[in-house]
Amino acid sequence: MKTKQTVLALAFVALAFASCKDQKEATVVEETTTVTEQAAPEVAPAQALVGVWTQTNPANPSVQQGFELKADGTMVAVNDPAMAFTKWKLVDNTLVFESEVANNDPASVKVSSLKYELVDGKTLTLEVEGAIQSFTKQ
Repeated sequence: MKTKQTVLALAFVALAFASCKDQKEATVVEETTTVTEQAAPEVAPAQALVGVWTQTNPANPSVQQGFELKADGTMVAVNDPAMAFTKWKLVDNTLVFESEVANNDPASVKVSSLKYELVDGKTLTLEVEGAIQSFTKQ
């Protein structure tokens, strides 16, 4: 029995040595991450929209009509008495115009959201009820 215990003990020691033999340190792999800067989608800042925007009046081609967008968020009509918009703001890629109806009731404020595109800082196109209106910056 003593021999059996000795053989078992030697087997465990041999097994322990065998499992410890040839252990290598884990290889460290350095990974380099390359970050590529992507250009943000081009959205015209509100400041680029500030100014007087006009188009030729279809009823009278000698008259320019349109609107003036002011830096403080207000707007006024230019040679267009039918336009009643008073405020504007930029929300994502949408130009939002607010107008007050003649009775000055706060509940009667109309909001119009128009998709827009600014081309070369000089041409503003607005999608108005499915039609494209083009304005030039003065």
